[in-house]
Amino acid sequence: MTASSAESVVVFGTSLASLAAASELARQGYRLTLLEHPSWTDDLSTAEPILGCHRELLALLETFPGLKPSTPSPAAPLEFSLPDGRIVSYRPTTLPGSLHWIAGLVRFRGLSWNDRWQLLSYLERIWEQELSVPTALDQRTADAWLASIGQSQSARDNIWAPLIRFLTGNALTTLSAATCARVLAPPFLTDARASSCTRLSSAQRQQLHDRLKTALSALGAQVLTQADLPHLQFGQHRIDHVRLCDGSTIHATWYLSGIPHHALLKLLPDRLLTRYGYFSQLSDMADLSGLSVQLTGPAPAAMPRLVLLPGQGFQSVSVLPAADSSSALYELSAVGDLPFLERTETDLLTLAQQELHRLFPILRTIPLHPTAFHRQPRATLSLASGSTILRPIQQSPVQNLLIAGSWTDTGWPANSESAVVSARRCVSAMTGSLS
Repeated sequence: MTASSAESVVVFGTSLASLAAASELARQGYRLTLLEHPSWTDDLSTAEPILGCHRELLALLETFPGLKPSTPSPAAPLEFSLPDGRIVSYRPTTLPGSLHWIAGLVRFRGLSWNDRWQLLSYLERIWEQELSVPTALDQRTADAWLASIGQSQSARDNIWAPLIRFLTGNALTTLSAATCARVLAPPFLTDARASSCTRLSSAQRQQLHDRLKTALSALGAQVLTQADLPHLQFGQHRIDHVRLCDGSTIHATWYLSGIPHHALLKLLPDRLLTRYGYFSQLSDMADLSGLSVQLTGPAPAAMPRLVLLPGQGFQSVSVLPAADSSSALYELSAVGDLPFLERTETDLLTLAQQELHRLFPILRTIPLHPTAFHRQPRATLSLASGSTILRPIQQSPVQNLLIAGSWTDTGWPANSESAVVSARRCVSAMTGSLS
């Protein structure tokens, strides 16, 4: 579908969701104006995992003009550090159909035989329709649900909790059971490649962002940076125009917000917040803070590595090639654990080195050099029990206002896949197509 030459879109923000939607609309002939404000920017300071099931994100990386096919690093198996010092890997098989995840689970030594048998039995009963997934899972925690299907305390502490932190940024004891079930199915219960993991470094994420903006400019889109927040003028059921900080106004057919939920609230008049639950619920959404520590040092025998950690403290360690191929970049991350996150930078750097020495004994006698330390006040969206209903769909009650972002209702956690899925849905709503 090609847009009429009169059709135009104002996009708020230059987040991944904003840029993904804008690039598709620009290719279809829409006239685009993107508005930037310093408080709306994405935090691109850390690496992000990409799973094989993140198909929309992978498609964007592979097909967008000017971007090379996405191979940010070879696929790495998910590894789990256990309290007894072992590191065990989950390696998917290449068997057809459901056999691949059955075989992968049977071979996975991170779970005891009893935990594996209980899980396989539960999934088999659902598969044979002797049992259905409970419909009230959103009001239960993931921890309680996993306990109810036979997963031991040890399995929940050492495998499920770090895995859920990795996939969602949320704690197993607070995450909605419904969200838990949804996020586990795509990587582990679909095809054999779905759980393969690659990572985009912070530099690669920034490069993707810059290339998208450059390509949009080549397609004729304008990017206007605002020193002050723009003012939205609403009619009865629509946005009439936007007044910019220099006093000028922009009229458009459509308006698309790709900014964070807390930033969107600041653009909306009180009458919309009181009239529509869709908007007032945004104030009940919460984010979790996080941090990452990066160090460089000698490369281990194999790269890349991704090790998930149990207990308190850092929750994952990734190992990627550094800028010079002779060394490695070690990134340790944590989300949501406030007592840990509030430690001083000096303490956290010391703990990071101690964790690396524990995981990789070869590093104990070799200097590691801190290269970056990042605190993220809004690292991810809280997905506690009862929060699913708060995530808005893309079409707002305002007829010509669409909402994109990783935090919207996409069925995914608040990650880049969710951002691109929401962008595609907004494009579909504007164009009336399913492209």
